[in-house]
Amino acid sequence: MDIHLIHKDNPYENFDYKKYPLDLQGWGSTDPNFRKLIDEVKPKLIIEVGTWKGGSAIFMAEYIKEKNLDCKIVCIDTWLGAVEFLTDQNDPERYVSLDMKNGYPSVYYQFLANVMHKDLQDIIIPFPQNSVLAARFLMLNNIKANLIFIDASHDEKDVYEDINNYWEVLNKD
Repeated sequence: MDIHLIHKDNPYENFDYKKYPLDLQGWGSTDPNFRKLIDEVKPKLIIEVGTWKGGSAIFMAEYIKEKNLDCKIVCIDTWLGAVEFLTDQNDPERYVSLDMKNGYPSVYYQFLANVMHKDLQDIIIPFPQNSVLAARFLMLNNIKANLIFIDASHDEKDVYEDINNYWEVLNKD
């Protein structure tokens, strides 16, 4: 998949990532099952629905690079935070990590910086969109993924909807 299908201009170009220190804070980002699945499936395209600061995408991309696989990872996220991020404005792992600027989260820029610190912008494609519209876009463009990791909203109804939507995007061959 080409980054220009989603972005007219490459979001990594001219981005001053050095203003942001590497920050891969996340949960379960280095689970060994990612490597096992990549070894088994040898994917051409991985879709990550919910990526936050990119920890798991970066972990997978480093392994893809190490194995010299021809694979891209599309990271779908609004970078606005889920409901649990908004309930406690003093929580450093959630609300504070949104990095609010003028009332709007700027964690997307931390994601871009993390990818660039690791020099993985040739593998990781950011797709700043909600999961429902991103799934529709992928279906309209007949994009199929070999692996899909769903980790966006943790609300049961949202997870169920993501599973249903992305089942249509999964390459079942």
